[in-house]
Amino acid sequence: MADLITEYADYDSFARAWHSDTLADYDVSLEEARERGLLNEQKTRQLWQLLGLLGTDELFIQLPDWLANEKVEDTARTTPTMFVGCISRETEDAILFKESAAARPLMGLAHKIHSLEKGIENTEVDTDRHERSENRLRDHYQQFGNRDDLPTLSDDWLPKSQLITAVQRCG
Repeated sequence: MADLITEYADYDSFARAWHSDTLADYDVSLEEARERGLLNEQKTRQLWQLLGLLGTDELFIQLPDWLANEKVEDTARTTPTMFVGCISRETEDAILFKESAAARPLMGLAHKIHSLEKGIENTEVDTDRHERSENRLRDHYQQFGNRDDLPTLSDDWLPKSQLITAVQRCG
């Protein structure tokens, strides 16, 4: 399983790998790509924040459109291609991905959680604003943990050769 999952310990390494195609296409460094506005840094940061909230057995995967269309259970909207979940079993050629949920809505929640945590750090402790922020933070953590309303993948085998990426954040 270790050779399937790429782990990142720091944001810049993750961003460099996540945007490797853009960096190669423009033949630029990460820093230059940032300066030239070639990256969607906000979405990349939100994904990094999501990775930081996942449990140690959870990972982020990205699938090609055709595979997502085949494996996603009922969805009235556009079929998501990015998911978080756990690998429950593995063969040489495939993984059984369980407890999955669409990643995009969780990325937004992870960003809200991160922002609230930073805000709480900068707010005086015994104030109404601090208490409201802590209550909102608790609510967001609860929403993050309750993924029942999000699109999921059918509990089915996914061919390893078709996974675009499988990522975890270490540390």
